[in-house]
Amino acid sequence: MPTVQPPARIWFRTGTAMQPPDVRESGEELPDPAADGQGPGGEGAGAPAAHGGGLGGLAALKPVSVIIIVLSVVGVAVAAVVHSVMLFLTIAPLNTVSQKHAAGLTSYIYPEFAQDWKLFAPNPTSANTHVQARVKVLMPDGALKTTGWMDLTAMDEAWIVHNPLPSQAHQNQLRGAWSNYVSTLDDKGRPVGLFGTMMQEYLLRIAAQRFGPHFDGGTVQHVQLRSASTPIAAPSWSNQHVDTTTGYLVEPWWTVKAEDFK
Repeated sequence: MPTVQPPARIWFRTGTAMQPPDVRESGEELPDPAADGQGPGGEGAGAPAAHGGGLGGLAALKPVSVIIIVLSVVGVAVAAVVHSVMLFLTIAPLNTVSQKHAAGLTSYIYPEFAQDWKLFAPNPTSANTHVQARVKVLMPDGALKTTGWMDLTAMDEAWIVHNPLPSQAHQNQLRGAWSNYVSTLDDKGRPVGLFGTMMQEYLLRIAAQRFGPHFDGGTVQHVQLRSASTPIAAPSWSNQHVDTTTGYLVEPWWTVKAEDFK
């Protein structure tokens, strides 16, 4: 009796791997590739991932890390609230709290967080204020000579009047410096805090550079500033009486150093 040979097994190329043909008995169903994780997407493509179902976010952190994060958020929130309150008290109209804590507010706000505006519009200017200065010069014979008052504000105004594009320095430098300096003076006329000292030095340099190191035949040694404020008269249709007498705020003599002229 002749020997019966089994049918030859034929392999087909699918992708990069050789796979046997679909050989099954009649009525036999093919296995589901997704059931054993051998689908087209690779191992486990047809079944839910066995890992990655754990908790995420803060729940996955250690308690110490959670505490550090919470404390950091609270610290930033508190700092933001304190900073906002400080700024509000600075720009708000004068009140009991801001007056009581004026020194603390000044030391915190200036110079890093200085504000050049107010919460409510200030009253319009009711006086013409001119900043004036004079100097003491050392003459060649060793004598000290005091010059007359020079109107620094009038010099700025003369520069601005016929200039179509005046600089910010001529418009605001002297006026802003004097206004800021006066706002720091205490009831004895002395500047308060670091900002007051800075404004005093700033004004000294402005005045010194207007005169230069040599003036009126001598070498500048000291500078003195004052403001001359003349109230604006009431309009003709008003029955309000305004005293238009000029008032002066005179500062003491300040010593000039070589770097003040630079």
